[in-house]
Amino acid sequence: MGFDEFLRETDSLFGLQWRPFQRRGIKRKLERRIAQIGLSGFGEYLLKVRQDPAEQNHLATILTITISRFFRDREVFHVLETSLLPAITQDKKEGDLRIWSIGCASGEEPYTLALLWKTSFERNWPQIHFSVLATDIDEKMLRRAEEGRYKKSSLRETPQAILENYFKKEDGFFILNPSVRKSVEFKRHDILREEPFPGMDIIFCRNLAFTYFSKESQIEVLKKIASSLKERGYLVIGRDESLPLVYPTLFVPIFPTQKIYQKFTPNL
Repeated sequence: MGFDEFLRETDSLFGLQWRPFQRRGIKRKLERRIAQIGLSGFGEYLLKVRQDPAEQNHLATILTITISRFFRDREVFHVLETSLLPAITQDKKEGDLRIWSIGCASGEEPYTLALLWKTSFERNWPQIHFSVLATDIDEKMLRRAEEGRYKKSSLRETPQAILENYFKKEDGFFILNPSVRKSVEFKRHDILREEPFPGMDIIFCRNLAFTYFSKESQIEVLKKIASSLKERGYLVIGRDESLPLVYPTLFVPIFPTQKIYQKFTPNL
């Protein structure tokens, strides 16, 4: 079995799609994995994936690997700080403010959200309980995220004041302050195969579903996200991503350049 046939089989298994630049990197990673576990080629590996749920999970992490940094795409967080969070806090006044980071990888995105809240909102809104749910299918990445331990390369877009006030340098790594980490909960979750979490004010789903998933799977995920969000909740996707064409029945763009959408609520 060749690589192309293997991808066709796994596309149906995982509901994925591929762009040419992604395929080259995926092939190298798969060849390394096949050699690592002592198999002869893609045919044998496909059999193992079908028979071994643990290997199926491992393959899923290879196929949807994400690269993250703190404050990645700074303009998104600027809009969050100056428009979205002020609107939510003014409307809410008190209670829970919940954000879901889907495909959180090693935690840079959810921790950025927690840092933004702590530095710009926590003091003025003590009556609001802020929390971030951070999910991924890769348990190893989730454990790494919980450590809050990062190389400088993950922090190159982080404002210097935040770097100085909320990170401690130790053995060449930057350790995030526990006061920030406590507002983030990490949990294993497969957005494509499991039910969503309800009651979210904002959902970040960047550089995962709307990059890797097939159009059918994207529509399924978009419906789950809509059901998870509260009325007038917000969805943030990746800068180079687009929503499937059914999205106007579910979302309206409010900051198109930053790829930020609001849940569509028909007039009653």
